[in-house]
Amino acid sequence: MGIKIEEKVKSVIKEKIEQNGFEIEYVEFVKEGENDILRVVLDRLNSSVDVDDCEKISRLIEDDVDSLISKEYILEVSSPGVERQLKNIDLYEKYLGSEIFVKLYKKIEEGKEITGVLEKVDRKNNTVSLKIDKKIIDLELSQITSAHTVYDFEGALKEKKPVNLNKLNKFNKK
Repeated sequence: MGIKIEEKVKSVIKEKIEQNGFEIEYVEFVKEGENDILRVVLDRLNSSVDVDDCEKISRLIEDDVDSLISKEYILEVSSPGVERQLKNIDLYEKYLGSEIFVKLYKKIEEGKEITGVLEKVDRKNNTVSLKIDKKIIDLELSQITSAHTVYDFEGALKEKKPVNLNKLNKFNKK
């Protein structure tokens, strides 16, 4: 089996991205409507990612990406946003200790949509453990249709302080 285009793209652009102070959250190549979209989602450890950063990185990597993809596509470079999508096991590990929302393919005892604290990631068995109240549940990644970190918007509004985007981006750990 060949290497997926996402992995090829990631390996080709990774060094340029890191040299500019960013890291790759994930790369995905998806069909949305009539369009093929290559989505590169960036993060930066010490500050937020803004529109100018996305434009800069897009221009920096577009020729490299063009050399890998022969059909027409749209290159989309973006920040991960406040609630981070958990697209791979690396991201589950990165956000260990965070409150996350998980949507499952099939309903289990706790439901089909679950919110809990990400307690453990097991790469060997491809599982994650969530703490819901005082109960721990184990989920295989193959059971999960989508997952993202949860940001406490209500709590932020109650503080009545200006929102610090740099603070929002720092993994939303509880």
